[in-house]
Amino acid sequence: MTVLLIAYHFPPDAAIGGARPFRFARYLRRLGHRCVVITAAPPTGEDVIHVVDPLRDAPRKGIPFQVERICWKFFVRGDVRLAWSDAAFRAGRKFLDTNRGESVTLLSTAPPIGTHLAAWRLARYSGCRWVADFRDPLHLPGAESATIPAVAPALERLVVQAADLVIANTDAMGAMWERTYPEQQKKLRVLWNGYDPEDQIPQLPVPVRDCRLLSHVGELYGGRDIRPVLLAAGQLVESGAVAPGTLKIRQIGPADATELPPQAFTDQAVAAGWFELRPPVKPAEARKLAMESDGLLLLQPQSAVQVPGKLFEYLRMGRPIFAYVVRDSPVMRILQNAGVPFEAVFPGDGPEVIAVALQRFLSKLQRGPVPPSAWFEENFEASRQALTLSSLLEPGIAL
Repeated sequence: MTVLLIAYHFPPDAAIGGARPFRFARYLRRLGHRCVVITAAPPTGEDVIHVVDPLRDAPRKGIPFQVERICWKFFVRGDVRLAWSDAAFRAGRKFLDTNRGESVTLLSTAPPIGTHLAAWRLARYSGCRWVADFRDPLHLPGAESATIPAVAPALERLVVQAADLVIANTDAMGAMWERTYPEQQKKLRVLWNGYDPEDQIPQLPVPVRDCRLLSHVGELYGGRDIRPVLLAAGQLVESGAVAPGTLKIRQIGPADATELPPQAFTDQAVAAGWFELRPPVKPAEARKLAMESDGLLLLQPQSAVQVPGKLFEYLRMGRPIFAYVVRDSPVMRILQNAGVPFEAVFPGDGPEVIAVALQRFLSKLQRGPVPPSAWFEENFEASRQALTLSSLLEPGIAL
């Protein structure tokens, strides 16, 4: 069977959104499928069709940018990529016309929603089976514009109703869809995000030092709020519960001012030596810095549905994790079953509660890594997930 995979992000594009479709393509091919990728990323080899995105070539210029800006502000909180979507449709139509007689299944992965729109048009044009994969929900409550709650759900409903199968990447998203689209339950599936076993992470001991080093690797934005953790740490340092020079918290990557404590607090923490702000680094260096840490910070208090991709990397490093997340969330379920030591605090917990949890977490730190559990490997290892995906792509799977 031939799979026509429509994925805006794809390596060598470094965006995290390219990792899942890359794993799909790699392991579907190893299962014997021909997998042709339509992407905005530069072509990397055979069966990759590069479709130019005018917004990348001429950012903030011309009609495509104005259309995108209006869509983002008023209709869908996120990228749409309408101009690219139209070009991807035309590229897909050309491929299908050239390969008439082949059994082709369309697999689109979003965001941006333009990938699904291109696949929808191709499915209508060709009659091919279409599987729509959502890496994030198209719509969550809380959008700023009054029109977004009307338009974004309508687009999501269009995809859910038109596709032959729809894939969520967390159980919470799947449950949300079951409540929202009860008439479509037979076509809803969950296929978690995961990791590539060929991207090996060595299990290394923590370097010997007097200071316990906690790191958050990645950007702070969109509600990924480090403030409660820093305020709790400041309380421990100020009270003497943590001796001076024995704790450092490190933020590696850009941070919105809204996700940091007041400037005076941050400046004082940096001057005292227990907090460090570091600029963004390349992925290999970021991983190295994380593996040098005694513990890792996971910040996802803004969503009870999504799972940050860094969680799978953190768990494979075997470092204890201090998580500020939603109590009943997919992140918590993964942490509870993955076998790596962790401590969790939740939105609404006061500074004293978080300080106690942080002090308890510091007592769990150890030099040696703790490998994740067999459950983690069975559920999130990409080659195993590809077996499930392969079965979903076959004609005749549940409608």
